[in-house]
Amino acid sequence: MSVLSKLTKENIRKNLKRSIVTMIGVALSSALIFTIIAIPVSYFESMKSYERAEYGDFHESFEYIPGDKVHIVEEAAGVESVYYAEPIKLTLETAYLEGSDQPIPAKLYARLDSLTDEQRTPDQKFIVFVRYTKPKRNIRFGKDIGYALEDEGLTEITARKHTNLLRYDGDVDYNTTTIITCLGALVIGVVVIASIFTIRNSFNISTTERTHEFGMLSSLGATPRQIRRSVIIEALYIGVVAIPVGIILGIAATLLLLLASNSLLGLENIVMRFASPWWLYVAVIALGLIIVWLASASAAIRASRLSPIEAIRSTQDIKVNPKKLKTNRFLASYFGVGGVIASKNLKRSRQKYRTTVISIVVSVAVFVGLSSFVIDSQRIVRAFIPDFGADYIVTGGSVEDYQTIVDKFHLNDYVIQRSVRTAGGISVITLSNGYFERYAQSVGIRGDYDHAAILNNYVAETHSNGAQTVKRVLDYNAGDDFTLKMYIEEGEPDTAEHQITISKVTDKRPMGIEAIEIPTIFISDNYYAKDQLYFDAYSDFLYANPGEASEGISAYLLEKMSTDDESPRHMFGLDIGSAREMADNLILLAAIFMYGFIVVVALIGVTNIFNTIYTNIHLRAKEFAMLKSIGMTDQEFHRMIWLESILYTLRALIIGLPLGVLISYGVHSLLVNGGVSLSYELPLIPIIIAVLAVAILISVIMHYSVRQVSRQNIIETIRKDTI
Repeated sequence: MSVLSKLTKENIRKNLKRSIVTMIGVALSSALIFTIIAIPVSYFESMKSYERAEYGDFHESFEYIPGDKVHIVEEAAGVESVYYAEPIKLTLETAYLEGSDQPIPAKLYARLDSLTDEQRTPDQKFIVFVRYTKPKRNIRFGKDIGYALEDEGLTEITARKHTNLLRYDGDVDYNTTTIITCLGALVIGVVVIASIFTIRNSFNISTTERTHEFGMLSSLGATPRQIRRSVIIEALYIGVVAIPVGIILGIAATLLLLLASNSLLGLENIVMRFASPWWLYVAVIALGLIIVWLASASAAIRASRLSPIEAIRSTQDIKVNPKKLKTNRFLASYFGVGGVIASKNLKRSRQKYRTTVISIVVSVAVFVGLSSFVIDSQRIVRAFIPDFGADYIVTGGSVEDYQTIVDKFHLNDYVIQRSVRTAGGISVITLSNGYFERYAQSVGIRGDYDHAAILNNYVAETHSNGAQTVKRVLDYNAGDDFTLKMYIEEGEPDTAEHQITISKVTDKRPMGIEAIEIPTIFISDNYYAKDQLYFDAYSDFLYANPGEASEGISAYLLEKMSTDDESPRHMFGLDIGSAREMADNLILLAAIFMYGFIVVVALIGVTNIFNTIYTNIHLRAKEFAMLKSIGMTDQEFHRMIWLESILYTLRALIIGLPLGVLISYGVHSLLVNGGVSLSYELPLIPIIIAVLAVAILISVIMHYSVRQVSRQNIIETIRKDTI
């Protein structure tokens, strides 16, 4: 082992605390890269396993091929393997396959791995399941097979593509491939760049600590190449230890995320399983080594360019320009001597602090920017799954049908709605009696519910930018009479009139009404003049919160559809509660992925910030000791540290917050690009969290570092040439 290698190992051992923190940063980077790749790989492998179990391991199937013609498929170009099955019999369960191009479920056929000579006869027909060698390129051979069979006079052949398995095996269109590739490269690129910037400072600090050593070695004949190699060797030592640890952490994180996916999604027959092909480990190791090499490259080059005298004097990081070292009068008057020294120290030693600020900027920008993904995802789901105040909706039936469901499943929290055929710019809806009483009471009406009429006169207007404003449309108040015009017959111009007395004007909506599009009057199903109203027979709805009875209602509706074939009307059920729960779980899962990504990136930054501040404070121990020896009081000293903390925080937030908002707007633009009408909202809560987190983090690290330095003896510290 060379002398430089021994010195490098000794330096790592001597500064073990800083080296461990650097290793943590590299390990977290490797773990994050592993998880980012392993999650989609595990998803695709799990879905492939599901498709193979559900339908079979094939890319395309050809039906009704005579046994003596099967060889046409077997010998076709691009075919990797085949298996067979006898044609399925059409039943009520399999009728949907007739005329369809859907793959046949594996439970409907018995797989035959080979055919005997007796089976290869014109009288017997088979389904031939084909797997191609390279699906994306070879799927076209399916057409060649079809043409070859047609040439043999087989024109009644049915071909079915196993579309999902083809997609998971690589048969995706160019745009999809491009999007997936670019997205994956973008995410990994962000991690790599963020890791390089945040870890780089650790090597800069190590180089600064060893500058005196490098100067001595240079004066003894060490070449710039040997100096560079010494820094690179230190980086490789750290990488060799940290990257395997990162892979282990990545495996653990991937397993936890897959467990969370299985628990939150709860999909039948689909279980997310961990998959880690050999190339995944190679990719993580390669990227990890690239990160540590690039992170140490600038420090290595910088160290090799120092002249021996400059390195021995250790003055390369101090840039003195009297004009630029002027201190703000406010800082000088409020913080005193400590404030002046703190301000000038940051100006004359910018190189030491620049990467720390960059680390904070990256962490803040990523947190604020990507938080919009979770926030906007929640808003988009709410836009597509509005809150009706009910978890289940039944349509297509009559009031009697709905009442049967209510009685059969003992529903308590429900409302049956009927709509009047109004002829003006207002709607009238009747609510079932029990619910109308509760609704009327909630808006302040007591008694005589059969004569009550509640007007909701507040309409939400959506603007072009997605923002909404609520305004009152009609100028009616409680006690006013309203003349209602109605169509007597559906589609006919004849109308009738009925006068309604408004009992209450409110903006509160009843169950089943997500938004008021036009002014609406709500009355009871026992309305005193109900016989004077004309109802739309096809606009009756049942809204309910059935709880555990929702599955029973769905089964009942399916049974009614299958046995009521002659009925002109069919009831349909929509389990909004389950859909909303699934959507919420998907958002929660996305939030776990996203915030997990953010937290790990932030932790990488934190390790660097801790390394930088802690080591810089130790490098200034001699400076602190000299300041105290010439009379700086503890109050002035703490003011100086407070000011440095504030300047760190302000500089990082002034850059990080606008950058985070810019990323946030970009994420929002990508999400709403599909035509969703959603206005941009500034992520105020993430911004507040980021500001508080940065302020607390820097303050804690600064004061911890200073407390460690303060324990040293002033005289002994001054006598030291280096740390």
